[in-house]
Amino acid sequence: MINTTRHAAESLFKRSDPEEGSAAAKLRDFHSRQALRKREMKLAEMQQRLEKRAADTVGLASFFR
Repeated sequence: MINTTRHAAESLFKRSDPEEGSAAAKLRDFHSRQALRKREMKLAEMQQRLEKRAADTVGLASFFR
């Protein structure tokens, strides 16, 4: 039952596939580039958080010595 509800909710917010044609191809390309850019941004932000956490841990360790 939970899966049924989740699938119904996902279908409400799912981006519809564009129709055929040159504008549709441009839209598909745009969406794929946008998804790639979003993934890259997410990975970069995660890396920054990890680096900041590591720097804060080193500073904290030297504080307690």
